[in-house]
Amino acid sequence: METREAVFGRRSIRKYLDKPIEPEVLQYILEGAVMAPSAVNNQPWYFLAVQSQEQMEKLRGIFQEVSVNVKAALEKRFPNNPEVISETLGFLTGLGDAQVCVLVFLIKPSEDYDIIAVQSTSAAIENLCLMAFDRGIGSCWMTAPLTVKYGDVLRREFAPEKGKFIAAVTLGYPAVSPQAPKRKQGRFDII
Repeated sequence: METREAVFGRRSIRKYLDKPIEPEVLQYILEGAVMAPSAVNNQPWYFLAVQSQEQMEKLRGIFQEVSVNVKAALEKRFPNNPEVISETLGFLTGLGDAQVCVLVFLIKPSEDYDIIAVQSTSAAIENLCLMAFDRGIGSCWMTAPLTVKYGDVLRREFAPEKGKFIAAVTLGYPAVSPQAPKRKQGRFDII
């Protein structure tokens, strides 16, 4: 797959097939994620791929609480788009039937370094999403738990010694093929 094809073809997938991700495919995706560049090669990320039925049910329970608590923030952000609110809440409640959810943590937080470490970790998350797309796996990068201050809950329940929660990324074989959202104009210049 060409890089441009991956960048332009990847979409946020919010509905997945009931089909497990093969272990070697999950390994491929995670190995690619951690190949991201990082400031001073600090590699400040930690990825936890949740895939067992028991752990996914536990995670879905937490995300059901996130869904309830994020509703007001969504209503404020999308006052004229009730369908966006409904779709988002439905997705968060069941994680779109994803087979895997990768929880991402900032393993080396510090006051002075946080923004740099978050940038590096974000590059690794984008690698994760592109590597998944390369293998026909859909993904959806989520930050709703941060909006409602559930990062500590996820850290405590899944990776208490691995730092600050940054994001969650669902993975699975896509059940839908959404169109690319329209891109806003004026978001870059060349001088």
